[in-house]
Amino acid sequence: MPMMDSATLEPRKTHSIEELEDAAREIRAWVMLSLQAAGSGHTGGTMSIADISAALYLQHINHDPANPKWEGRDRVFWSAGHKAPAIYATLGVAGYFDEMPVAYHGEPLEQFADVPGRQKVVLLRKLGSPFEGHPNSRKLPGIEVCSGSLGQGLGVAAGSALNAKIDDEDYQVYCIMGDGEQQEGSVWEAAMFASHYDLDNLVAIIDDNALQIDGPTAEVCNVQSIEEKYIAFGWEVIHCDGHDIQDILDALEKADAVEGKPALIIADTIKGKCVDFAEDVVGYHGVPPKDGRTGDESLDRALECIEATDMFPPERVDEVLEFADEYGRIAAERADAEVPKFERNWWWTEEGEMSVEMEPTRMGFGNGIAEVGADENVIAHGADITGSIRMAAFYEPEGEEDPERKKRFVSCGIAEANMTEVAAGFAIEGKIPFIGSYGVFATGRNWDQLRTTVAYSGLPVKVADAHGGVSVGPDGATHQALEEISIISCIPGFTMFVPCDSVETAKATRVTAYNDAPTVVRFAREATPVVTTEDTPFEPGVANVIRYRGMAERFVDAFETVLAPDYASEDEDLAIIACGPMVPEAMRAAVILKEEMGLETRVVNLHTVKPLDREAIAAAASDTGVVVTAEEHQVGGMGNQVAGVIGEANLPIPIKLSMVGVQDRFGESGQPWELVKVFGVTGEHIADRAKGLLEG
Repeated sequence: MPMMDSATLEPRKTHSIEELEDAAREIRAWVMLSLQAAGSGHTGGTMSIADISAALYLQHINHDPANPKWEGRDRVFWSAGHKAPAIYATLGVAGYFDEMPVAYHGEPLEQFADVPGRQKVVLLRKLGSPFEGHPNSRKLPGIEVCSGSLGQGLGVAAGSALNAKIDDEDYQVYCIMGDGEQQEGSVWEAAMFASHYDLDNLVAIIDDNALQIDGPTAEVCNVQSIEEKYIAFGWEVIHCDGHDIQDILDALEKADAVEGKPALIIADTIKGKCVDFAEDVVGYHGVPPKDGRTGDESLDRALECIEATDMFPPERVDEVLEFADEYGRIAAERADAEVPKFERNWWWTEEGEMSVEMEPTRMGFGNGIAEVGADENVIAHGADITGSIRMAAFYEPEGEEDPERKKRFVSCGIAEANMTEVAAGFAIEGKIPFIGSYGVFATGRNWDQLRTTVAYSGLPVKVADAHGGVSVGPDGATHQALEEISIISCIPGFTMFVPCDSVETAKATRVTAYNDAPTVVRFAREATPVVTTEDTPFEPGVANVIRYRGMAERFVDAFETVLAPDYASEDEDLAIIACGPMVPEAMRAAVILKEEMGLETRVVNLHTVKPLDREAIAAAASDTGVVVTAEEHQVGGMGNQVAGVIGEANLPIPIKLSMVGVQDRFGESGQPWELVKVFGVTGEHIADRAKGLLEG
């Protein structure tokens, strides 16, 4: 069934095979333009799914772009949310965005009123745009559910399909997954459920391109034979060439005709299809063209490979990219406007004073795991983002693979819950297991395993909790961990480090290997200021006190840091208690408060959020009477614990307390520096909050 007019139930347009092939070329072109404009995103899977997406949306399913919530529509759930650019491009070509204004956080921008609907997709991953790094159903028409955490879509699709059965509705339900995604145990729970309920109105489609982030799927964690597994679970299985439009359409018709059981289409595809430098290349899973606009691995070369230069001659490409750039400039200006203003611009080295080295804290984890990996009792586990979180440094300590260490590296695939259980098995046998993934998966998806198997059993499993905070950037809310301090702090027996920079992250990682507790090390993705040195004290469970001593050539040299028990009060005006990347921001706030208002600030680096340094917190509150907490996390994750300590300390003076953090919101896509401004987690926001407390 082609796209429908939901009012008349007549087809809007029926496409020929040739027209669908042209549409697939256009979809691929818009994807590559979007990735170029964003400077990030997933090339491989968006290219492999394009033909399937074109056939499904432009010819097969029953839907109406002018009425996205039409009750009679077929439902399509994209479990593989990282293929978002392909979804957006397909919906754009289908006409979903023709009447949707170009907007910044919902505010229409009149200067872009004439931009064609499909061109809007190049706002991929831009701050304020609905085209986020992973699909957001609350912001964009045509998206059925928010996605980005693999392994969840099939269960959602099964629920929708069962609803149709119960309500006697005749819509069909489709779910798009990747082959690597089959490593998630939740997929098989959903597969069993769908078969149990005879959901013959459910069609799953696997983009079987044989690659995932860490390498060939067969090597990371083999999922084959997918066909035999699904047959054993009670499904009908159909194969097709995922790059042959007619074969795809035939497979969809066969799948719809299956009775009494759900159907699976295994589409044989090539990752990066139609782009010669990306085809079947592992390294192009999650990056845009490496050479930018021109070169051997560039946007221009991609458009040539796709045979789309007739649709997008150079002047048209210029126009499209300039639109994306202009929107980006507006978004950046809006982000800047969110930052409190002072007499001068104190943004990092903006005025050329107090230089600061920037390095991602994940690099510190890599340095730490490389060092402790020399111990033959240390076992490292990978969950398909091994390089991204720098876990690969375990078996590549000098940049080259160490065979002995590689034997102690366990590739678990996209299966965080199972990875936790496997690590627990190693811990029972006396090994020191490190697991790791993005925080939303490393401590979120497998919270029950961490609570019951690990903590309740007292097993010293070590967790690399990566990509903490909104500063993760363009991937958006699904990959920005903002809840783990709360999640972990409430589990008995856990230790949790939230180090402030890459140097401190390496120290925390080394300590973590040899404590007796299950332990989380939370760290960020993007570069943040280095504000400690190897000589800076670091003692687990003991906070550091940081004092600004005056402007210096290097930012780090402008401060003195001591262990909290060794610090004597200097009658400061206030205290800022911070953790993680908010410690450098708190230090910058201390500079602002001193240089502009003559205020003295005690910065407390609470690098260990469990167990808390209760004495340091109580002393900071008692000595100053004014406390601001700062965390790149849902507000209160650390702040509420600090408030509890202060409340229980029975201090002789009243305490003014305020918390800086993310205010009960999910993250969104944008550049890291834009997001920390928009979400109110900068030194300026801290200084402004402190000023308000002191003046109030």
